Amino acid sequence: MASSSSNNINEIKEVSGSYNLATEFKSHVNNEITQEKGCLKRFVEERNELQKKVEDRQVPLNETRHLGPFKKKRVDILGCLLETQKRERNRIILLTALINDISDGIREKERQAKLMEVHEQVSSDED
Repeated sequence: MASSSSNNINEIKEVSGSYNLATEFKSHVNNEITQEKGCLKRFVEERNELQKKVEDRQVPLNETRHLGPFKKKRVDILGCLLETQKRERNRIILLTALINDISDGIREKERQAKLMEVHEQVSSDED
């Protein structure tokens, strides 16, 4: 993979006829990393808040189930709350998958940025 990435960097430099494009590309990648880290932070906070909400609601729901027979209205309300709890757990699962995907993307971009830095250093040493 490293040689493939190095070839991509060389192609950018060759096509541009200049090392400036590679520098600008590295800057662009670093800006994307910063933006994605901000997005990641927001999703992590949202997921954590949702998890706390689901956990806080679970105890009263469990107690309510064990109180005995309910009138129809109470059963409908309990059913609604249980359905909401289920949807929110699904959202937690989806947010966790999204967080993992964004984290993987950030790590990959960070590797690419480091490769560009190493390649620039090697190129400048050759000059």
